[in-house]
Amino acid sequence: MSVIVALFLSVLLIFIFISLRIYLILPTRPSAVPQTSILQSDRVVELTPPENSHVLMILGSGGHTAEMFSLLSSISPDTITHRTYVFSSGDIHSAKSARAFENSLAGSYTKKSNEKIGYRLLEIPRARRVRQSWITTPWSCLMCLIGCMNVLRGGDLEGMSVQMRQCWEGRRFPDVVVCNGPATAVMMVLACYIYKFFGRCSTRIIYVESFARVTTMSLSGKLLLPLANRFLVQWPQLAEIYPGVEHLGFLVS
Repeated sequence: MSVIVALFLSVLLIFIFISLRIYLILPTRPSAVPQTSILQSDRVVELTPPENSHVLMILGSGGHTAEMFSLLSSISPDTITHRTYVFSSGDIHSAKSARAFENSLAGSYTKKSNEKIGYRLLEIPRARRVRQSWITTPWSCLMCLIGCMNVLRGGDLEGMSVQMRQCWEGRRFPDVVVCNGPATAVMMVLACYIYKFFGRCSTRIIYVESFARVTTMSLSGKLLLPLANRFLVQWPQLAEIYPGVEHLGFLVS
């Protein structure tokens, strides 16, 4: 009997510890929704961290990618010196869009920027393909999660030159992850929280709901609502339905 009691108490203590740890790493957002009318350039500041930061952007096929680069159109390479783009396997459109976007930034460096780090463009397994069987979805999601964890810890840097590894040293984990709806975002945020649980990173999550979501949120949005440090919607009616989200007007053009 004493063995059973000891085992029960051990399990209970582990459960309490895990619960407290999860509670401590979950973000706290005000329930009130601020209604503001700020300029597009100011909105970008709302989404970016201080200078010399590392931001990871999650690209989705089609409209998700187009909205992401519209959202990032005013970023300064002086501020976001380390940029990581993540796209799902087979999404050639997103990869090409990222390269084109970076080419457009090539001439926007100023004298203030002393380190032209450039960017990383990384491919990970797709979380779920269109019309994929739900039976095989858990396996593909697991593979996607492993890929996300490898990206976050900078596993790809091991194969790069010593100079590039030095440039990224200390910034392997992103300061901010920006996502706007693709299923891959759920796996990436989950990977962030696994590292957060063990104290490996303090990455902030910013979620921007798609412009196409007018009256209801996407499944990704509903799943990530309690996990995002800032959750932005582009239609006021969504802000009225879901507490804790922010409406700053249209964030894409």
